[in-house]
Amino acid sequence: MKTLKILLTLGLICLLIGCTTNNNTSENNQNVNFSTISANSSIDQTASNQAKKRLSQREVITSVNAVNTDKQMIMAFEIEHNKRFQLTDIRKDIQKNMNKEFSDLKVEVSTDKKLVLEIGKLEEKIDQANISKKKLQKEVDRLIKLMKDKT
Repeated sequence: MKTLKILLTLGLICLLIGCTTNNNTSENNQNVNFSTISANSSIDQTASNQAKKRLSQREVITSVNAVNTDKQMIMAFEIEHNKRFQLTDIRKDIQKNMNKEFSDLKVEVSTDKKLVLEIGKLEEKIDQANISKKKLQKEVDRLIKLMKDKT
């Protein structure tokens, strides 16, 4: 009888410890992954850098990548896993805000992981000055076409 009480008490303690919430997850907006593209490259990327800074202020976004040409900007971002149910609403809201903010550019927004990786590679090429304006335009067009494809 005494061992049964001890086992029940230990079981209750384990249950209470296991069900506690972790309060250390409130620092989301300081951990946004984005890199600004240097201004000394031959291709002006100030618009995409501004867009990345604006999106990094949103607490649901975990990583942002963006590049722009003279007439277009393409950006891809990732959001917190528990906010994926609101993905279409978040994407539409960001698309609307970016179109309003950068009215002189045609802005394309995506949450596709493949595009996040592709745009990240393109950012590195721009930062290292390994790409020309013509090649950048071709790559942006290819990524927009990839974004529009529904496979």
